[in-house]
Amino acid sequence: MSIEELETYFEGIDLPETVYLNPAIKITDVKKFVRSHIITVKAHGHIRAYSSFMDRLLQLKEIIEAGNAPKTTDQSSM
Repeated sequence: MSIEELETYFEGIDLPETVYLNPAIKITDVKKFVRSHIITVKAHGHIRAYSSFMDRLLQLKEIIEAGNAPKTTDQSSM
């Protein structure tokens, strides 16, 4: 999947406010995460050291599609 396809995908859905990529990585501002990662991949995606940015975007897409992302932020933990 290309970065342009991912960008179109994320623009076309309602993103959750927070999501766990794994038990150790919690994204607290998913929109900002997506925006910053897309910018980074577009600027540096050809450099292998930046491949983790694309990997995390793909991982987030999989989590959202699997229905494992919360619909709202859990205010009780704040």
